[in-house]
Amino acid sequence: MRKLALLCIFAAVCCIALAAGVFLRPAPAADPASGSVSAPASSAPDPTAAPSPSPSPAPSPAPAGVNWPALAAPFDLTGLETERLGWGQGKQVNERNQPISAVAYQEKYGQWGGVFLAPEAETPTIYLTFDFGYETGYSAAILDTLKEKNAPATFFVVGSYAENNAETVERMLAEGHTVGSHSATHKDMTALSDEEARAEITGFNEQFARQFGATPTLFRFPEGVFSQRLLALAAGEGMRSVFWSYAYADWDASAQPDVAESLSKALAAAHPDAVYLLHPMATNSAMLGDLIDGLRAAGYQLAAL
Repeated sequence: MRKLALLCIFAAVCCIALAAGVFLRPAPAADPASGSVSAPASSAPDPTAAPSPSPSPAPSPAPAGVNWPALAAPFDLTGLETERLGWGQGKQVNERNQPISAVAYQEKYGQWGGVFLAPEAETPTIYLTFDFGYETGYSAAILDTLKEKNAPATFFVVGSYAENNAETVERMLAEGHTVGSHSATHKDMTALSDEEARAEITGFNEQFARQFGATPTLFRFPEGVFSQRLLALAAGEGMRSVFWSYAYADWDASAQPDVAESLSKALAAAHPDAVYLLHPMATNSAMLGDLIDGLRAAGYQLAAL
């Protein structure tokens, strides 16, 4: 009997051990990231599962400044035309209200660094530019308005202006405006030799670098008088020659035009990629704030070249 009891106990212990091996088997491991059960490492991928979508590309940053085409400089001046050319935008316009002559001259002279219309921008843009040959008494008021309206502009200054009004030029730079060259002495450059014309450009740039620690890259010919050869000569010095697609008779301090009429004319002339030429005179100082507001209301942004 005792042997029989021991056999029964042994058999019971074996049954319990077998049951424990079945019911205490470890469960499949869980994925700590998702909480789901991991498939065995040897499992094949499900051919019916949708592929993971590719990540969306990050938006490209907005371009900074004007998208200038590269200058193919230095140019060989041999054989280039020396014909004296004057510039005025004319009255005929295309379907975008751009002066037809500005479009034609941009196509013809853009390869030499001429700018009659700015490069096309994604958002309709107008570039206000001012020619500062001498202090007229309105420089501070114009800068005040631009600052109040948060409107950047471009100033073309003559060498003597930069020399005699350094604080004003420093303010232009400090407040985010572009300052370009209007030549060293404001001479008709078509009447000069190549060496003299080049000195009008390099002389100003050297003076400006000494005064302000920067070298301009934009040039405006005095009175808008130029030649193909002079465009190439300026481009050889790393300068783009900026003209304009809108200007009016605003330069005579003793015969200033009516403010309301001038404002109406300037607003009516608005067009994409426009370069406005203004002088620091009474009429422009008086209408500048309304001009900025009117151009923006018409859907244009303002930028510096």
